[in-house]
Amino acid sequence: MSGWLKPQIRISLVLLLVVLISACGFRLRGFIELPAELQPLYITSQGGAGNLAATLSRQLQQSGVLITTQSATSRLRLELRDFGSSERQVVFGKVEEFELTLQVSADARDQQGEPLFSDEVFITQRQYTRDDNLLARDSLRNELLRSMENDLIRQLTLKTQALTYENRVQ
Repeated sequence: MSGWLKPQIRISLVLLLVVLISACGFRLRGFIELPAELQPLYITSQGGAGNLAATLSRQLQQSGVLITTQSATSRLRLELRDFGSSERQVVFGKVEEFELTLQVSADARDQQGEPLFSDEVFITQRQYTRDDNLLARDSLRNELLRSMENDLIRQLTLKTQALTYENRVQ
């Protein structure tokens, strides 16, 4: 036997590991699961939240969630609005540190138009040190903004997933 393990044993171990991981409910990061009773989902946006709504819709579709373009056929209606960002300096002196904030308001309504949550505000913040290099600074800021948008999407999906649990408990 040359090598540590025969190729057949290595393949068997890898397959066993894959089965064990999938059996424990492991999901890839970014995978979003929405219960069937909340699908299809209709997403609308106002007040600058269009890009966030489009990204949310795309990520949900990639995870297998049914998205509809017609409000009348949806079981859940999610409205995003008042998307905004701000930046402020939090540390002064030789090293300049800034805080970025993103926020969006959201409403969710069921098939009959009854509110499931209303005027819920989702906020995310990050701090960063401003670099003298303009390209590095812009790149870091854009990367932070993408990460923060993903955080808002995660907050929105967790709140939406919790709707099913809340409805079962009541």
